[in-house]
Amino acid sequence: MITSTIDKKNRPKKSARMLQSKLILPSAPAVALHKCSGCHMTYSLNSPLDTLEHKKYHDLHLNGKKWLQSWGTIVSKFTIDKFTPPSTSSSEGSKSGSSKWENEERIVVITPGRQAEVKPMLGLMKIINDELTAPHDENSFWSEQGLDSEGRAFVYVKRGRAVGAITVEYLNEGHNRGRWMRLESRKIVPNVVPRVKLGISRIWVCKKQRGTGIATRLLDCARKHSILGMEVAKWEMAWSQPSESGGRLAKNYNSLKHSSGELLIPCYI
Repeated sequence: MITSTIDKKNRPKKSARMLQSKLILPSAPAVALHKCSGCHMTYSLNSPLDTLEHKKYHDLHLNGKKWLQSWGTIVSKFTIDKFTPPSTSSSEGSKSGSSKWENEERIVVITPGRQAEVKPMLGLMKIINDELTAPHDENSFWSEQGLDSEGRAFVYVKRGRAVGAITVEYLNEGHNRGRWMRLESRKIVPNVVPRVKLGISRIWVCKKQRGTGIATRLLDCARKHSILGMEVAKWEMAWSQPSESGGRLAKNYNSLKHSSGELLIPCYI
């Protein structure tokens, strides 16, 4: 029998045991989150990017979106007369006792399929849907051209900014989508189907312009200019799941009193 022996001197050495090293870093500072009382956005005070995003968001939601004069076709104009104290250096002001300047505001309609108008309107709708926590995929009825055009979008422009907007759907009377809703309980009145013609999909006014009558002007404009050659009655304009503020607007704009004393508003499903 042949045996081989290995000299201890020549025996291969065991490899040193490898240990995984751990890098111990100082704990990261706690993220300071802040909720803006004006626009309600929550962001990190420690992040320059967050701070910049908040600045943009805050400006859009409080003051509206910057709007070019070429975006949209004017359908209504409003001249708001305001008075300022007379200027001591103005001879005209000293004669009249006050100086007057006119601030023209307007409502424009967005032409379906015209991308130069549709694109900025989609940007405005993102702001609106974010604030209303509404779906972001309900724009085709006003934005697409041809047979797919089943509604209209209107924008209220003031001092170069879009400060309000409304989108409405055309409602086919044969589809029986109209209902009466009890304003207080939010319950539908059974077995009654009003013949509504327009559905209010979205209505919005930026925060600093609320309470100035802009929402009412948008509603009136949509009634008069959505359907060519037809002015829709107030009760023929229906609401879609109005928010709390939307419910107050509906109450003042087109609610009706039932024989029971309850207030009803037209809505659609």
